[in-house]
Amino acid sequence: MSASHPGELHLLYRRVAEGSEAAFRQLVDHHAPRLLALAARITGSAAVADDLVQDTFLKVWLSRDQLTEVEHPEAWIKKICFFLAINHLRRQQLRSKIMDVVEYRQALDAHGLPAEELAEFHQLLALLHQAVRQLPAKQQLVYQLSREQGLSIAEIAEQMGLAASTVKNLMVMALKNIRTALQHAGYPLLVAILIDLLV
Repeated sequence: MSASHPGELHLLYRRVAEGSEAAFRQLVDHHAPRLLALAARITGSAAVADDLVQDTFLKVWLSRDQLTEVEHPEAWIKKICFFLAINHLRRQQLRSKIMDVVEYRQALDAHGLPAEELAEFHQLLALLHQAVRQLPAKQQLVYQLSREQGLSIAEIAEQMGLAASTVKNLMVMALKNIRTALQHAGYPLLVAILIDLLV
């Protein structure tokens, strides 16, 4: 079956939802080329795109029962791939920021920064992490999902089952509490930069 006609696709999705591995292989053959092109456009890497498409189909198979519940299964599959690709970029950007900080710290060590200044820098990092750990549970979770996993407000809202406006408010409060904690510790000037780069 070519699975090109809407009726054939509907039947294919239903068979996959019922657990047919043969139907799933057909589904992969049908969607893979367009998903590969989508992921490659977003990430700029054919190799990364291939990995993301494999992850997409793994998620589809694990959630295959939803194929008969969503109104547009093809769009649902494309959305999974799209968000995987976007999250990959966010993780890469986060790793780049972390490496910038690591390299900066190594440069400080290499240039013989006075021991007391290095100690103060390390203390600041510890205070920042402590401030995050002391946030109320929901603020801490929103902050970590945003900064550590690179999720958007909409994605966090969906994952936590909250309104997007509630997630925004929690994020604002989290950042305010972190800044306040660091300012009380005597670090008012570097707060904004460190919040973006170090956690």
